[in-house]
Amino acid sequence: MSLEGHIPDHKPPGARGWGRNRSRAEEAREEYDLVGSFTQEAQLKPAQLNERFNRKPKRSESTEHKPSTAMASSLVLCLVSLLMATISTTTSTPQELNRDANSDPTDRPSGSPGRSETPEMSGGPWRSIQAELVHKDHPLRAAPGSLSLKERAERDFLSSRRRSELLRSRHERWLAAGDGVLPTYVSNLTSSVNEAEYVMTISLGTPAQNFVAIADTGSDLTWLQCQPCAHCFPQADPLYDPSRSSSHANLTCIDSACQRFTSQYPGSSYSNCPLQSSSRSNASCNFSYYYGDGSNTTGDLVVDTIHLTSTDGAVADVPNFAFGCSQSSFSDSGLSTTNADGLVGLGQGDISFPSQLGASFGNIFSYCLVPPSATLTSRLLFGSAALSNATGIQYTPMLSNLTTFYFVGLQAISVAGQPLDIPSSVFANNGTDGGTFFDSGTTITQLEPQALDALVTALAAAIPFPQIPSTISGSDHCWNASGLTNADIGARVPTVSFNFTGANYDLSYDNTFLTFDDASFCLNIGRGVLGSGSIIGNYQQRNVYVVYDRANSQIGFVPRNCSDAVSV
Repeated sequence: MSLEGHIPDHKPPGARGWGRNRSRAEEAREEYDLVGSFTQEAQLKPAQLNERFNRKPKRSESTEHKPSTAMASSLVLCLVSLLMATISTTTSTPQELNRDANSDPTDRPSGSPGRSETPEMSGGPWRSIQAELVHKDHPLRAAPGSLSLKERAERDFLSSRRRSELLRSRHERWLAAGDGVLPTYVSNLTSSVNEAEYVMTISLGTPAQNFVAIADTGSDLTWLQCQPCAHCFPQADPLYDPSRSSSHANLTCIDSACQRFTSQYPGSSYSNCPLQSSSRSNASCNFSYYYGDGSNTTGDLVVDTIHLTSTDGAVADVPNFAFGCSQSSFSDSGLSTTNADGLVGLGQGDISFPSQLGASFGNIFSYCLVPPSATLTSRLLFGSAALSNATGIQYTPMLSNLTTFYFVGLQAISVAGQPLDIPSSVFANNGTDGGTFFDSGTTITQLEPQALDALVTALAAAIPFPQIPSTISGSDHCWNASGLTNADIGARVPTVSFNFTGANYDLSYDNTFLTFDDASFCLNIGRGVLGSGSIIGNYQQRNVYVVYDRANSQIGFVPRNCSDAVSV
């Protein structure tokens, strides 16, 4: 069931000269090198590492008659123990994220041992982990009889438009809901669970159970379908079975992970925890997750050990990872287009994958998306290795808006270096509407209508080719460049740039247009829904190294050939 993509051996990051962010990069590298100073110790598998550090000295004739050697060995063991203790005190564990300093200690039953709040990662103090991201159109995942380029383009325009419509609908629901109102919460992921783009493998439980799940920066909750399941959509892999895992535990309403989750979505239908303090300790933490197309999933929030892969190929086991155990799901088609078993939330919320693991691996992650036609897969990196390909990177600050999405400040759009005449109010972020965010779950960038109109007008005046009627539903702006190669066309077409706060995001020709075999090409940027804001989709992020530096509240980007950038 594993995704047989290419994952090269890890090489320590070595790029320097990262401008104003050099100190951040050097700090990450020093952190990485500290762990690397264990030399071969850090390369061992978890069982080998534990055996190495827990090994008791054997009594032998040689040690008894050579006290200096014994003393030296003792000194080495003391130094190693001291270093491990230092790292243990400075490296928080994922479960520390589940602490709630404001929780009422009387809420927990007296004498109840509960779960350990400070578990240690099995396998050593890993600081970087990796995962493969596989697009649904990748040869490893594409279904037989794959769609043509035209069919994929129409599918992508439609799904991206639906995403924009969903956001507009969600804003209206939240604005209309008053105090005490319990509106049906519409998921941040997509208008349909069946329109997701990238999947990754995850492994949970003791012994491990393996799954393929959608990976999305526009969602917080990680969830899988679980046994027993009264109403589940078909999936390729067996359902997650809690009874088979010795490390599984249900969360109750007094657990801080449940409290953070429910407080993040006040007035929603996520939880049915009782208000009475005496009843909360025995009540399961339930969730209900609704999608814009009517799909939904409902179940319990649970914890289990998640098994991760470090960048040197070793296994890092992290206990008490919180996720949704879905026991009822409704979807007309399930996750058939991605053939996935669930979802991994990469958003900003407290219960998201990076939020839970950030204290252990560094609160930073990156990806470099290869085109779906590439034979390699894309790579998702967490920790110091996320900066390994960051030479020349530009950063723009993240903005505070909704709790899930990664909002940034879009100041202007330029064509051939000239800013377009677009009022600043078009890009305004007012806390509930508007704004611009990066999203791996949206395929094609969606711009506010007024911004797209200005862009189309500027391109029509600057592109030296005749416009032709579009044959693609969703894209109304096409040109004919018959007789020219892709490179020739790209050299004659002006560059489109997104001017963010403190950084310019220059789109390549391939990130701006879709070229067909007859050398016609169409603008591959869509018209969003008025008031829903602008979304930087994954098509415009391909062959760009994108860094989500959550610790410093900034997003970085730099052009890369992502087929090469996977070698870190």
